Amino acid sequence: RSADMPLFTDVIETALGRIAIILLPRFDDELYNDPQDFVARTIDALHMARLLGARAVSLTGLIPSATEYGRAIVANSAYTAVLPAVTTGHAVILTVKRILRESARQLERERVGVLGLGSIGLTSLRLLLSTLPHPETLLLCDLYDKRDVLENARREIVRDFGFTGEVQIVAARREVPTAFYAASLILGATNAADVLDVAQVQPGTLIVDDSSPRCFSSETALRRLHTDGDILFTEGGVLKSPTPIGQTTYLPESWSDPLIGYARRDVHDITGCILAGLLAARFDNLAPTVGPVTVVESVQHYYKLRALGFEAADLHSDQYTLSPHLIDGFRQRFGDHG
Repeated sequence: RSADMPLFTDVIETALGRIAIILLPRFDDELYNDPQDFVARTIDALHMARLLGARAVSLTGLIPSATEYGRAIVANSAYTAVLPAVTTGHAVILTVKRILRESARQLERERVGVLGLGSIGLTSLRLLLSTLPHPETLLLCDLYDKRDVLENARREIVRDFGFTGEVQIVAARREVPTAFYAASLILGATNAADVLDVAQVQPGTLIVDDSSPRCFSSETALRRLHTDGDILFTEGGVLKSPTPIGQTTYLPESWSDPLIGYARRDVHDITGCILAGLLAARFDNLAPTVGPVTVVESVQHYYKLRALGFEAADLHSDQYTLSPHLIDGFRQRFGDHG
């Protein structure tokens, strides 16, 4: 095979059906160098998916961002009606519920900070306000000085979701301002790596990160958890299936790194973005989504996941699962006990 062609690496076996993992031959820092070439390589992968029998294909990682959330793919002349539909998906709100439950906290008492108000951040915020109790305060921060975007988000929050609490705009250019660290629950949804300074996070803070790459240093956070025990954190997009998930992986002999591929911590784990394509193929009311996800679409996916018995994965970072002992210690100190 050509080194520039997509590679079929995994078969994921779920109770709902099979999922194939197709790897594109690009590193994250290459995705934005030549957008037209990257779309062409993605369409190559869609042809491979069609031959494998796929009816829908999930765009994962940074692929949605690099393809205008799929719009650049379907607008390309090489994309034809015979190819599978493309879709995106995220499951961060289930994770918010999980970390609140684990910490014995109530969202109504939280100062929620949203770091990154692009498509993922706005979608997550809208879903939170549509399905969960409203927090006490919202802090909106974006690292690209998008004050107009932040102001529009504030107006929408009040107008469309009836939010009556305080909404603070925390605009920034290159680093997270000190004011943002007043948040007691942080939702990460940016594509800037390690911009959240764990040392500045206040004791008792909860962090749910759906960023790609991660917005904070996992190593630093783990060290603080073990030494001070005063923060809890987890990745935002991983689900726990009610039934075990099988996986078969193929790696060419020429690949020396055995970690390349889709690795899971637990046989029940699956990311929401990977599962999205299977849901779109199985359920007619969950149509594939191209472009920013609407509130209606995200709410439909949320309730379908709950009906199917999916919940958020155990609190974790990379391959490390936060121990029940450490979570219990945090809950005793920082939970809502009154």
